[in-house]
Amino acid sequence: MDGNSLFIIASTVVIVLAIAKFLALRKSYPTGTEWPAGPKTLPLIGNLHQLWGDLFHVVLANLAKVHGGVFTIWLGSWNPVIIVSDVNSAREVLLTRSSDYSARNYPGYLTVLSEGNDSINGSDCGPFWHNLRKGLTSGALNPLYVTSQSHLQERDMQNLIKSMQENASRENGVIKPLDYVKKEAIRLLNRTIFGQDFSNDEDFIVGIHHTVHHLISIGGFANLADAFKIGEYVPRHRRYIRGLYDVGEQAAKLILPHIASKPPTNSYLHFLKSQDFSEDVTVSLILEVFGFATDSIASTIVWALTFLVREQKIQEKLYCEIKEVTGGTRPVKIADLNKMSYLKAVVKETIRMKPLGPMAIAHKATKNTSLMGRKIDKGTPVMVNIYAIQHNSEVFPEPYKFIPERFLSDVNSDGSLGDREAMERSYLAFGAGMRICAGMDIAKLSISFGIASLVNEFKWDCVSDGKLPDVAEDLSLILLIKNPLEARITPRVDYSY
Repeated sequence: MDGNSLFIIASTVVIVLAIAKFLALRKSYPTGTEWPAGPKTLPLIGNLHQLWGDLFHVVLANLAKVHGGVFTIWLGSWNPVIIVSDVNSAREVLLTRSSDYSARNYPGYLTVLSEGNDSINGSDCGPFWHNLRKGLTSGALNPLYVTSQSHLQERDMQNLIKSMQENASRENGVIKPLDYVKKEAIRLLNRTIFGQDFSNDEDFIVGIHHTVHHLISIGGFANLADAFKIGEYVPRHRRYIRGLYDVGEQAAKLILPHIASKPPTNSYLHFLKSQDFSEDVTVSLILEVFGFATDSIASTIVWALTFLVREQKIQEKLYCEIKEVTGGTRPVKIADLNKMSYLKAVVKETIRMKPLGPMAIAHKATKNTSLMGRKIDKGTPVMVNIYAIQHNSEVFPEPYKFIPERFLSDVNSDGSLGDREAMERSYLAFGAGMRICAGMDIAKLSISFGIASLVNEFKWDCVSDGKLPDVAEDLSLILLIKNPLEARITPRVDYSY
C-alpha cells in the first residue's frame, strides 16, 4: 500500500471520527421557530456549497433576489440562520423589537481575544454591556471630550500631510495612503483610550498597527468551525486560533505598560480601571476598540479617495466647496466641517456603497418573539444584510454608481436620484436601535476630516492615465479594499505650515 493510499485512509478515519463525535455532542437549534423558506439544502452541509464564489454579503444579496427579503440558510444541517435583506424586516429587528434581538451570535473564534464574550460587540445586552457602553460613550466618546481634541487632531493631520508629501516626492508623486491614514486613526484612538496627554511614540503606533493588521488578516478567513463543527479538527483552523493567541500576546506587551499609569478621568482606560477588571479583560477591551475602529475609519477614507480618483468631476466639486470655506489659503479645521454639505454627501455615499460591516455581527433572539408575524424562538440567530438593503435599486437608483448628489435636497428635489425619505430609512450603515455603533459620531467626524483635509491639500489622480483604481472588496472583520489605493498626488496650495 503506497503513501497516498495510507494518507487517504487516515484522513477518512479522522473525518468520520470527527463527524461521529459532533453528532454525539451537537445541540439542537430552536425547533419552535417558523424558519422562512430559503434555498434547498444538501444533507450534512446545508447551504454551504452555495456560499462560495463571491463575498458572503454579495452571495446572500443575490440569494435574496430569488428567495425574498427574509430567508433561511443552513450552515451545516444543524445551524440555521435567518437572513434579513429588506428594510422593513431589518428595522423590526434593529428598532421596533430591538430588545428582543439584542443578544449576539458572536463568532466563536473572536472569544479567544475577549475573555469569553466580555466585549461591547460580543456580549448580550445585559448589565455588563450597558455599563461598558455607558462608560465609553459618556467619557471617551462624549462629544465635548472629542471636540476638545480638535487642535490635536488638526496638528496630527498636518504632520501626516507633510509625511505623505515627502514620501510622494521620492516616488515620483505616487503614494499609497492607507497605512498613513491608519496611523492617524491610531493616534486619535490613543488619546480616546489613554487620554489627551498620551505620548504617541512611533514604536507604540507601529506595534498597534501591526497587531491590528494581524487580527484583521486572521478575521478575514472563513471561520469553518462556527459554521461547521468538524472544522475544529482542521489543522488550518487551529493555526488561526494560534494566530489569535499571538495577537493577544502582542497586544498585551504593548498595552500592559500603560495600564499601570494614572489616566485622566475622561479616558476609556480610567473607566476600565474603575471597574476592577482583570488585566486580561482590560487589554482585550482596549484591543477591541483598536481592532474595530482603526480600519473602519482608515478604510472608509481610502474608499472615498478611490471613488474620487475614479470620478474627477466629483473630486473637483468637493474641492470647490472646501476652497469656499478655507479660501484656499489654509488647512481644513474641524470647525469647518459643518459648513460642507457636499462633503457630508460624499461621506454618506461612500458608506452606503461600502458599509463598514456589510453583514454586521449576527443578532440573536433574547426571548420568544416574532418577525413580520412569524414565530421566533429564543436563541434564533438573525443576520441583517446591510449591503443588500443599501444596494436596493428600487430605493437607490443605479446603486452601484457613486452619486453623492442623491443625498442633497436641493439637487435631488424631484426625487430622480431616489426618494430621500426612503433612502434615509434604508440607510443602516451604523446599525440602529440598542446596538447602533457606539463610535458612530467620532467615526463620521474623523472620516469627514480626513477626506476634506486630503482633498484640500492634494489633487488625487490615477498613477497611469486611463488605469482606474480597483474597487474590488475584501471582507474581513470589516469591508476592506482588496487592492488598496495607489494614486498620484499633486499639492494644490503652497503655504507655510
